[in-house]
Amino acid sequence: VSLMAHANCDSPFFFEIAEKYYVLDPSSDTAMMLAQGFQAAGDYGKATTYLRETLAVETDPQKRGLLLVTISLNELAANRASAAATAATEARNLDPNNGMAYFALAQAYAAAASGCAGIDGQAVYWVAYDVMSQAANLLADDATYGPAARTMASNYRAHFPSAEELFFNELREGSRYTVTC
Repeated sequence: VSLMAHANCDSPFFFEIAEKYYVLDPSSDTAMMLAQGFQAAGDYGKATTYLRETLAVETDPQKRGLLLVTISLNELAANRASAAATAATEARNLDPNNGMAYFALAQAYAAAASGCAGIDGQAVYWVAYDVMSQAANLLADDATYGPAARTMASNYRAHFPSAEELFFNELREGSRYTVTC
């Protein structure tokens, strides 16, 4: 397994052998290797399983935060917005200055909007916009994620309800609204 891992093998045979090895000798390093391999192969369910096993033994808060963000992004890729939001919220709670936690959380909120009807579906974008704006502020110096966060925030803003929709739902600009979806 070690030789194949060092050679960057990504064949189904390698993953089969590596999983059997993990059963015999579970370690966070092997779990992380399997998680990365399954993530690269697009098997986000298995990747998340191994990431959670790594998380279970990790004690360093910074590493836990990175693992939680990675779990959140995998859950998003697997279309599990609620699980993604939970992991991103945990990461944000560990480090309120973790821009990637906000980045993942905003995407989870936006992904959940399609399951909401009427004004609630649009109101979710208010929350997603606010969270992504926070991500953009925290990631301002990041050449990759900073611009992406600003673009996504702008895209979320495009989904806001119009003045007419607010009027017909008896809402005024600047008034409080509780998103129930």
